[in-house]
Amino acid sequence: MIERQISTFRAAGITRIIIVSGYLGEMLTFPGTERVDNSDWAHTNMVESLFQAEPKFGDDIIVSYGDIVFEPRILSAVLDSPHSISVAVDRQWRPYWEMRFADPLSDAESLSLSSNGRIMDIGQPVMEIDKIEGQFIGLMRFRGGGIGDLRRTKALLGTIRRPWLDQRTVQNAYMTDLLMEMILTGVDIFAIPIDGGWLEIDTPTDLDLASSIVNEPTGRIFLDVVDR
Repeated sequence: MIERQISTFRAAGITRIIIVSGYLGEMLTFPGTERVDNSDWAHTNMVESLFQAEPKFGDDIIVSYGDIVFEPRILSAVLDSPHSISVAVDRQWRPYWEMRFADPLSDAESLSLSSNGRIMDIGQPVMEIDKIEGQFIGLMRFRGGGIGDLRRTKALLGTIRRPWLDQRTVQNAYMTDLLMEMILTGVDIFAIPIDGGWLEIDTPTDLDLASSIVNEPTGRIFLDVVDR
């Protein structure tokens, strides 16, 4: 999966690739990439891992979860965004969730948008599936002032009481906790709408499903990655 991401990034002209590693991180040695180790991986989560690479942020970064694969067109859509903070959001998420889960709502999270595409709510528990306007896929871009917003919001985490703190510590914050904190403090985050073209591997069942999708001639969604 990491190799697929690296190939997709390089095909888009992205040459500096930094991998933040944890468990068995020494296995993630790919030529031409840099690796930053989160030595406290067992007691931390996504936000802490991301900020292990803070000294390397620069002024334009793509952030991707390590458990997803996506078509080049999705990365292109994120790269084409003019916004300081852009987040890929799948509008056609529901059929995929229905394949993955007996109850799609059990793993779905809130996502609502303004009329101009700003994300108004993300990552919260939701009771009505029809109110979800898309799903965050784990791919985002921060550039220019968005880098400063990212750093400032990380420093704010835990200083204001939020409901998610009842479930996890600041060190175990999810990326959606950080994005929601940005929204609540007035930072504009724009959705980049996509329609399928990506997969997430959380479980062995997800892996079996992804393999069947990729290998089925009528259902493959990674033709330009697999066939390159």
